[in-house]
Amino acid sequence: MKRRYIYMLAATLAATITLTFLASCSSGKREGASERLVAVKVASPHLPFGNPSEAGRAANNRLVLRQQFAASWNASKQIPNWVAWKLVASDIGDTERSQFYADREIDTPSPKDYTGSGYDRGHLCPSKDRSDTPENNKAVFTMLNIFPQIGDNNRGPWEKAERFERELAMAGREVYVIAGGVGSKTSFNSIDVPEFTWKVIVALERGKSWPDGQEKGQVFAVIMPNNDEDIEQDDRWQEYQANVPEIEKKTGYRFFRNAPIIESIAKTAGRF
Repeated sequence: MKRRYIYMLAATLAATITLTFLASCSSGKREGASERLVAVKVASPHLPFGNPSEAGRAANNRLVLRQQFAASWNASKQIPNWVAWKLVASDIGDTERSQFYADREIDTPSPKDYTGSGYDRGHLCPSKDRSDTPENNKAVFTMLNIFPQIGDNNRGPWEKAERFERELAMAGREVYVIAGGVGSKTSFNSIDVPEFTWKVIVALERGKSWPDGQEKGQVFAVIMPNNDEDIEQDDRWQEYQANVPEIEKKTGYRFFRNAPIIESIAKTAGRF
């Protein structure tokens, strides 16, 4: 407990120092440097392993931190590059689903922009993962957390992988998830449709929290085609398991830059 407190205190101090530095920066090289510092020093309970795309203030890689999740927003594609969230058993409850809405901070699409598109408004951080309170559930219905998914993807193996995440959490595991899309298949109303959807799941040792539960942690990863021809609603999520290096190669991200133990586990994790 003492070691964890010191770790959290150090992370908070790092974030404070970074924000103080940012406030003193205005433009030019100093502004560019500040963006890089945001990427490295960001403190969020949802990003203990690091900032995978080094998101900062760039329009197409804008870091957004919320109490319920962290995200990288892409203004050109009008979808998130990725969303990351921590999941524990107490996050899961019986709150009713909220309604989709345009974000109040980020210039996102309207929910109506998806109407008639043939694509679901697909959650990255799922509704059920934030079903403990109405406030937390509403927070994940922002369009900042939504991307276009084929129904057989969203309501099939993708949803089954979401259930698996919650099973891990309900079994006493501290779970960290990061998910997004990659590739560009088409677009509608200036909203990019990813060619594939991907997800990385880290489950720490049962009964332990970050950073103490790393050594016996597990890593799972999936890549799923986002088209009707290559995926079926009845498919098992395990059919689309991949390894983390494969996803890193496709996305250009590095998921565990601040967590060498988890990174080592991830390199050997694959299908089962």
